[in-house]
Amino acid sequence: MSKIMEVFYAMRRLSLKAWDYLQPALKTPRRGVAMVLRRFLRQTTFIAITGSNGKTTATRYLAAILSSQAPTQWTRLNRNGQQGITETIAFCKPWKTRYAVFEVGFGKLGSIRQAVQLIRPDISVVLSVFLEHRSELKSLEAAAREKAQLLAGLPDSGVAVLNSDDPLVAKMQVPPGRKLIRVGASAVNDACYENAISAWPQMLRFTAVVNGERQEIRTRLLGTHWIGSILACIAVARQLGVPFDQVARVIGEVTPYPGRMQVVRLPSGGVVIRDEFKGSRHTIAAAFEELRKARAQRKFLVFCDEAESSLGPRDRLGKIGRTAAELFDYTIFIGENAHHGVAGACKGGQPAERALAFADYLAAAEFLKPVLGPGDVVLLKAGRNNQLPRLFYSLLGEVRCTIPFCSRPMVCDDCPEFRNPELVQWANEQLTVKAD
Repeated sequence: MSKIMEVFYAMRRLSLKAWDYLQPALKTPRRGVAMVLRRFLRQTTFIAITGSNGKTTATRYLAAILSSQAPTQWTRLNRNGQQGITETIAFCKPWKTRYAVFEVGFGKLGSIRQAVQLIRPDISVVLSVFLEHRSELKSLEAAAREKAQLLAGLPDSGVAVLNSDDPLVAKMQVPPGRKLIRVGASAVNDACYENAISAWPQMLRFTAVVNGERQEIRTRLLGTHWIGSILACIAVARQLGVPFDQVARVIGEVTPYPGRMQVVRLPSGGVVIRDEFKGSRHTIAAAFEELRKARAQRKFLVFCDEAESSLGPRDRLGKIGRTAAELFDYTIFIGENAHHGVAGACKGGQPAERALAFADYLAAAEFLKPVLGPGDVVLLKAGRNNQLPRLFYSLLGEVRCTIPFCSRPMVCDDCPEFRNPELVQWANEQLTVKAD
């Protein structure tokens, strides 16, 4: 071996060791450092996913599918801002990581454009546009313009995946020359679906059709509103050459993200639908629709509040109460404004003894524990109010976290301060309902 080659291989070994050694220090690198690291990842396919709803689930499922094929890094713990992006880039290895999947959230005006400059995605996925972050985004059109920024940075060989079932996403312009893959219900799309079913106790299942190929998809999710996210994952995976049957197998095995229409069977025989992470209007409507279709002995709603509503507490909770009275046998509201929800439920025809208000989750859990049994279904719904995850875990055992109100933007399952790892593992690995 020549001296030049010996020097080359020695430098290469030192570089690899330095990269491994610096991983802890690079866990939360500055933006500039992450941009430099990104330039070394030339063999990695970068995929960015955004949308008002479904991006965390899509990231989780696509990462699972691609991990079954090759080494993959992805955004963890719903950390879809700049810090989560830089962490994900830092954990990629130039000589190993084949795919990197990024969940891209909205933080402020221009944040998605900044994320694109950092990620430089090869594939961009846009799922949905709803009016959230009202302090920054004043209209649906403004929200759509922000989401569309994810497409602007695609390279000449880039691919855009758009959910055409969302009219604002369907109108987005893809830079000339980039490949466009449309997904949705209609057969004119590049990827579509047929025979979709989701009505508890039937979990979500459908037939995916991609370029004329059909594959039955069975999931551990509840709700047809997840189809856009799952179908986009399927389209990306097929674009990257993952066999269709392998895609279906992995999807059937993936556990739902905690707190997002996650169906958990209690030891008592009752079922809890955990949807407490997000409480925006469109997610409330989707969850209520699934409970309308569900077959159950009795249906319970446990509700804290609606997120980002322009209405006052009396009007917004009163409206929720009136709607809930038509769908649920029991409506339970938690918090200082709970009486407004109870008043609305009673006006909607709910018997007074079945419309209940509690100050905190502990009181609500004490009521529910002896009441729930086989055939009962409970929907937990809130806007990032961490009382409801603790209410859920109170139904399984003693919760050790005693913080009266938590403002952390995560469910208890992901929180390092939540001191019940055995309950979290039990719920997510053993009690969560499997695909049919």
